[in-house]
Amino acid sequence: MGKRDIVVGLDIGSSKVCALICEQHDDSSLDVVGMGVSPSAGLRRGVIVDIDSAAAAISDAAARAENMSGCALVSAVASVSGAHATTTYSKGIVAVGRPDREIGQDDVERVLDASRVVAIPPDREVIHVLPREFVIDGCRGIRRPVGMSGIRLEVETCIITGSATSIQNVRRAASRVGLEIDQLVLQPIAAAEAVLTESEKDLGVLMIDIGGATTDIACYIDGTLQHTAVIPVGGGHITNDIALVLRLPVGYAEELKIKYGAARADMVNPDEMCGKDNGVSRYKLCQIIEARVYEIMEMVKAEADGHGLAGQLPAGIVVTGGAALMRGAPEVAQDVLKLPSRLGVPTGVSGMTDVVASPAYATALGLVKYARSSSGAASGSAMKRRSGGFAANVREWFREIFSS
Repeated sequence: MGKRDIVVGLDIGSSKVCALICEQHDDSSLDVVGMGVSPSAGLRRGVIVDIDSAAAAISDAAARAENMSGCALVSAVASVSGAHATTTYSKGIVAVGRPDREIGQDDVERVLDASRVVAIPPDREVIHVLPREFVIDGCRGIRRPVGMSGIRLEVETCIITGSATSIQNVRRAASRVGLEIDQLVLQPIAAAEAVLTESEKDLGVLMIDIGGATTDIACYIDGTLQHTAVIPVGGGHITNDIALVLRLPVGYAEELKIKYGAARADMVNPDEMCGKDNGVSRYKLCQIIEARVYEIMEMVKAEADGHGLAGQLPAGIVVTGGAALMRGAPEVAQDVLKLPSRLGVPTGVSGMTDVVASPAYATALGLVKYARSSSGAASGSAMKRRSGGFAANVREWFREIFSS
């Protein structure tokens, strides 16, 4: 059997770790061939605080994906999240190198490198350098300059950096179980790859990804990323609110939220109960949820208004993430931000599509799509046939130690 062209996404979130394996074909289509999900451990607000527990969760998710696909993982593209990720803006200018003044890919790479020459503290690491706009001899609004003519090429870039310590801990946690991280992708950028259409990015769209501990946003205008932000409130805060107000165990509060929860109380019957014997009113449960979801959307609105984005989003809002599965979440976003809103479900793959057809897996699939569309790192060598390889043996040994 020939070598399979494989891309692996590793979403390390606050509530779950998800390993997704996709096979890429000659026509660039993607087939889902395996996925593993494990409850997250050792993370707080998207940042690793216990490397052993985080490594054990990664190991478990990888093992489940391996069992489904029949292959052993060697490397992956991983997500980076948390409030430590910040965005700055920069510019670069270069002279076009060719005598005929035709702009080549080497000119684009040089101007992007020039934009990276900014003062970055030693405790920060660059995650992305993303072009917002190219300018050729004063002509603005150019997105793909290769093949065009000009004398001077300029670029405005969005530089995303993160805590070097937090990023290194992601790599270390994966390496402890025999996984090499080929590429790191900011979580909201990955999610946007899975749930946004090109037309939405061109028109102007705001993606809201409500995770377990944080809510990440990404704004695209004219086809390019314009702004990202992390709001330190997520679905876990909703669960805690339910547990505190109703005086319930956190685990039971999570069950009620998933089974009976809605982001707007007017969507449920005021007389309905959450089950027969627990005495919990579904309407009261949804009132608690509604208060927190409205708070999250108000914080998103403040972030969007603070950067002048509200009037530039004719494509509206796309709400995704695990907490977006609650009925009424897009409606609350529409009510607060006064823009059309829809639920963001991952698309663009074949194979076992039912496995990833949920907003909860947007980041995992987005990592795969981002890797394919950019450098293609993590392809080809990302896995091998299961044959008792070293990486698989390391993870098996690791699971035996930390699962006991």
